[in-house]
Amino acid sequence: MKMKPIFFLPLTVLMLSGCKTIETEPRPLSWQQQQAYCSKVQDPRVFGLSIYDTPAGPQIRGGGRLHPSQAAALPMQTKKGQTVRPVVRMSGSFGMEWPVLLDLSSSRTWLEFSTAKKMMARPVGERKAELIRLSNDETAACLSIVSSLRLGQLFIENPLVYVRMADGPIGPLARGMVEPELKGVVGWDLLKKMEQIHLLYSVGQVALFTTEPYEPNPALVVAMLPLVEHAGACAVRGIVDGKEGLVLIDPAGDFEIAGAASTVQLAPGLSFSSSEPPAVSPGGIRIGARLLQNYDITICPQAGVIYFEKPLTDER
Repeated sequence: MKMKPIFFLPLTVLMLSGCKTIETEPRPLSWQQQQAYCSKVQDPRVFGLSIYDTPAGPQIRGGGRLHPSQAAALPMQTKKGQTVRPVVRMSGSFGMEWPVLLDLSSSRTWLEFSTAKKMMARPVGERKAELIRLSNDETAACLSIVSSLRLGQLFIENPLVYVRMADGPIGPLARGMVEPELKGVVGWDLLKKMEQIHLLYSVGQVALFTTEPYEPNPALVVAMLPLVEHAGACAVRGIVDGKEGLVLIDPAGDFEIAGAASTVQLAPGLSFSSSEPPAVSPGGIRIGARLLQNYDITICPQAGVIYFEKPLTDER
């Protein structure tokens, strides 16, 4: 029987020197800068991507290739007094690093403009650049591709990303986080390609694997739940205030429960009640980091299951 992987790496210490004004608003690009970037659009088939016709229009799919037998142990970057959320360091082709949020409830991956440029991002589209804008975000983003995105020792080749047409803070995508200033969000579109995603709150780490299915220690498992296919996020089914419903597992959210719910039961012996008024949800019923951090959580997208487990410290 395989035991739960244990990684001990020092937590990153964030040091501030002198007095610095913290920016909270994005800096939109000029029209000329946006045009200069979007005018370099390339046919996605050059990169081995495919174009599909859908009722919503042409869709570009593919990319985000993972190598087998890769693993990464990443410290969660957090400051004392903050809710622990999965902020880790992302690298590009030239060894530069930036803080990004792993957001299991985001269907897409996003990058700040200057970071994307340093990662040699290129816009892709059938005939013109593809631009989208979230309903709660004034900044448009351009569908693009980067040659490589690295999380620790784990490489993702040719991932599709949405490059925001602004520098600085990433607005609503930061989920209320100001420090560190996030440079991007790695969404479910890339994370669902992993074999294993471990949120090891007990040791302050995220561990990612492309190697093989997870075999948990039965003594640690509180609940094993099937993931909801095609939800575009890490989602399960549960009982919400007495009625069956969809529940998003949202470790990027700084709350207990978000949405119109006070009690959520995911399995016998796994119920959540909020000790504070429910938070405003960006969509759907969500369980956030303030409750999830009481467990070690393993998501197995390829196997279609999620494990809630007793923290490792409970066994010591």
